[in-house]
Amino acid sequence: MTLSPQLYMADSFLEAFDKLPLTPRKKVREFLIKFRNDPTAASIHYEPIHDTRDERVRTVRIDLTYRAVVLHPEEAAGYVLVWVDHHDEAMDWARNKVFPVHPATGALQMLDLQRVEAANRRAAEAPPVKALAAYALFETFKDADLLRAGVPEMLLPSVRALHDEDELERLRPFLPAEAYEALFYIASLGCSIDEALLHAGALVEPEAATVDVAVALAHPDSRRRFHLIESTEELDEILDAPLAKWRIFLHPSQARLVERHFNGPARVLGGAGTGKTVVAMHRARHLARTVFTAPDDRILFATFTRNLAANIRQNLENLCGAEMARIEVTNLHAWAVALLRRHGEPVTIVEEEARRQCWRNVMEQTGSAWDEAFVQHEWAAVVQAQGIEQRADYLRASRQGQGAPLNRSQRAELWAIFAAYRAELDRLGRMEWPDVIHRATRLLGGATRKLPYRAILVDESQDLDPAELRLLRVMVPAGANDLFFVGDAHQRIYGQPVVMAQCGIEIRGRAAMLRINYRTTEEIRCWATGVLDGAAIDDLDGGRDDLTGYHSILSGLPPTVRRFATLAAELAFVLDEIRVLGEATEFDRICIVARTHSQLRDELLPALRAAGIPYLLLEAETPDYIGSGVRLATMHRVKGLEFEHLFIVGMRAGVMPPAAAVTEADLLRERCLLHVAASRARETLTVTGWGEASPLLR
Repeated sequence: MTLSPQLYMADSFLEAFDKLPLTPRKKVREFLIKFRNDPTAASIHYEPIHDTRDERVRTVRIDLTYRAVVLHPEEAAGYVLVWVDHHDEAMDWARNKVFPVHPATGALQMLDLQRVEAANRRAAEAPPVKALAAYALFETFKDADLLRAGVPEMLLPSVRALHDEDELERLRPFLPAEAYEALFYIASLGCSIDEALLHAGALVEPEAATVDVAVALAHPDSRRRFHLIESTEELDEILDAPLAKWRIFLHPSQARLVERHFNGPARVLGGAGTGKTVVAMHRARHLARTVFTAPDDRILFATFTRNLAANIRQNLENLCGAEMARIEVTNLHAWAVALLRRHGEPVTIVEEEARRQCWRNVMEQTGSAWDEAFVQHEWAAVVQAQGIEQRADYLRASRQGQGAPLNRSQRAELWAIFAAYRAELDRLGRMEWPDVIHRATRLLGGATRKLPYRAILVDESQDLDPAELRLLRVMVPAGANDLFFVGDAHQRIYGQPVVMAQCGIEIRGRAAMLRINYRTTEEIRCWATGVLDGAAIDDLDGGRDDLTGYHSILSGLPPTVRRFATLAAELAFVLDEIRVLGEATEFDRICIVARTHSQLRDELLPALRAAGIPYLLLEAETPDYIGSGVRLATMHRVKGLEFEHLFIVGMRAGVMPPAAAVTEADLLRERCLLHVAASRARETLTVTGWGEASPLLR
């Protein structure tokens, strides 16, 4: 039996495919299916390229107008789709491309020789480094070290001529991603070559050098840009969403976390846009496909909000095959409610206004002199967080991190208020969300029948409280690959810092960090992280986290920040900007974000209606991918989403942060909220306000 040659697709091919008009896209799809079935058919029409720099490159005919560019090194290696375009443009693109196997790393790279030669000429023509009274950026590194980092041999002269990070940034478009990342860490952190490779997620000890392209295509650095198409069905799925490259091309640091065997709970941290959720989704598929494969094995993917659960479920359905039938995606609160109701326990959550009235009633009934805000905070941060139900337990409970200590008599006074509040809730037949979590945990703790879950993956784990973490611990048997958490405390917009070890989840020795931002430009990333400058951020386990080495692989325009005298002037500016953007892109790639629902309802919606601009208000149950029009969302609702162009509006004093946000913890949460909102932007970020500026912008 003769096996069909393997077909690979480069990320550059998907980028080119996405730019094609609709009719050529359909023809490309039809051609590729035939091409995968038999790339040797006479109807393929392989054509050499005149004066090509790599004799293994060919074009193939889509129709009379369009051509695909294919690398075909040898029968054993198969075929690599690298570009698609009009005939002449495809020829021009391919003429100067070469696809060498790197002699030190063994990865297959793609280089544009015309650009490489231009970069080397500029390096040769630049003044000598000593004439600039500066040191060469990499002068202490041998050529062999730079080659280990993945620098192409032909670009060594350009790298040697660099003397600051700005020049490295200008050279970035000419470098393979793995080379730029390693050089970035050397330049920005002053680390050794081995440390830089570890930061970049590369192999410190490179694989054996090879000239075999088939072997090179399996290298982790090759897989970030060349993907093996394993079936016609997979090819069809990829072309249905060509820009969702996260589904196909994983960074080596991500791929290793997806496939790594952990002897117990594991945690992955990373700044916004580093692909934490992508890693968790790919890991869910990996576990279902290759680790927990019995028919009754179930994988649970849990997250904090219903909106995020809906988005993840849709993405997993696009990513997975038959194994999706054994992967369950849920919001943890909804899961706990369903569990209690299955066991005959009624669940009705107290509404916010009713909750506030209960506290007012209790404070009046008890005649307490305690500050109501303090009492509510103590209830949430100590009593509910620790699941305390008895007076004696509260009298000896830890209050670490809660400020001024309380003596025994003060705690006794407070417990009388808490007991009265609990009685108010019981009178109404209502409970708070922590009550649901506590009851579910107790139910599972005494259950004789175990749940079907073999592994649980948790997204946005920074927003979970201790009770929710304890519930997750009892939902799955302790063992290898049982719990996998991804999160970032810089994005905590609910809850308080927690220590996972205190919740029965031991992650020491099984923690990892992602540092490369794939979503936003470096300019937007810097602005978004600048909002949190000076803040002490935890690592979800009692330590400190920072963003050292966190950077974006994209560059673009700096964010625009504008303040206006009136609301009318602010809205006029925003609408004019959206009209201009709407001439070049679809409106559904634009999002307007505000701090409150009332800003959207009372200010933005009337303005958009009057301007005749289509819109979609993203409410709690509204899918972000349905319908056309500019998206409108609160800062909380936009979490987990991303848009090419993002406007943050209404940044006024008293609104962002709200006047009620007065404690240090409140203000940090508001800064985190602004950080989350800003980091949703991919290409442009515009921040506006009117009247007195928000203090978060000063």
